Amino acid sequence: MGSKDSFTESTWDLGIHDAHCHPTDTMSKAGTIPAMKAKSLTIMGTRKSDLPLVASLAKDYPEKVVPSFGYHPWFSYLIYDDTGSAGERVVDKQNHYTTVLTGAPTEDLVSALPAPRKLSSIITELRSHLETFPNALVGEIGMDRGLRIPFPENTSTEAHAVYIPGDTEDGKRLTNHRVSMDHQKKIFVAQLKLAGELNRAVSVHGVQCHGALFDIFRELWRGHEIEVESRKEMKRRRRRVKGGVDRHEYLPDIEESEDSDDEFSEEVGKQQEKKQEYTPKPYPPRICLHSFSAPAQTLQQYLTPPSPKKRYPSKVFFSFSSTINARPEKGHMEKIMETVKRVPGGRVLVESDLHTAGEEMDAALEGAVRVIAGIKGMGIDECVKVLGENWREFVFGDV
Repeated sequence: MGSKDSFTESTWDLGIHDAHCHPTDTMSKAGTIPAMKAKSLTIMGTRKSDLPLVASLAKDYPEKVVPSFGYHPWFSYLIYDDTGSAGERVVDKQNHYTTVLTGAPTEDLVSALPAPRKLSSIITELRSHLETFPNALVGEIGMDRGLRIPFPENTSTEAHAVYIPGDTEDGKRLTNHRVSMDHQKKIFVAQLKLAGELNRAVSVHGVQCHGALFDIFRELWRGHEIEVESRKEMKRRRRRVKGGVDRHEYLPDIEESEDSDDEFSEEVGKQQEKKQEYTPKPYPPRICLHSFSAPAQTLQQYLTPPSPKKRYPSKVFFSFSSTINARPEKGHMEKIMETVKRVPGGRVLVESDLHTAGEEMDAALEGAVRVIAGIKGMGIDECVKVLGENWREFVFGDV
């Protein structure tokens, strides 16, 4: 499924931006980035070992790379939450893994796992990267209800007895232990708050927890919703008193429309806020839900205002890929088509979500653009222009 329009060099020249990718997983291909047709790559960090690699690519190819720094939920079990009252005590390794993993891990497994790192140290590390790169994002972060942790390479034979033959993820054998959603939430929220503090967008991973993700955002948004006004209210406000009771300045009226009373036209105080220095918030200003695959009901939650005269304060974008979202399984494309149709045109992004740079990544982006253009009934060039505007707003905000 996708547009059959030609994809020419002039199409690439319009600027196609990869909103989410992982080329640091195959550094041997990183040298192909300058020659790629894609205008820019938003490169995700996921763990301690790849954050320096993301930073190095951003320094080597500043005209091509937008870095993103975060800890993926797959690695959340390696982080100890020291933000509570017991923050400075020595971490009990056995107690930590017994607490954050479902099912009691064996002593052999725990002994093979690394000592967990403190969450406060993680946040300090991320802050340092974000301050080094003023346009960097926070990501990939999120939650994953389906994740099962892999066996460490040096696990003993006894611990391997838990392993189910043939059950692997990215070539690694998996245990039966999952990471508690409560622990994942703590790590996720800490990174969301860092993004809000530094006014950075976030790229979010969510698997089998779409409702839980929305609830977390709504919890952070509560009390910070933005008031909006109808056209009728705005017309009334625009009649300003000038000098005295009987002297008024009448500004031009706004053209009426059939639904003008119900259409919200501007946020109260939006321009005044822009003029002021940024005030840290407990939520990120912009959110990308990457490889979005939630049901229509969840999508509608993000698109529906909390009340007739309020808006959620974060702008939410929805990113789609040909590798994840356009899989050929029975019924999958029909579901994605319906989702993409419902997402407003100004909130759509495309991504490759690939682990290697070069021609393969360009091809994945082309496939994603074709899917979006086909579903939205747009020409390829028109679609690329809209996607480019969306990406710039997601990364840089209103500019």
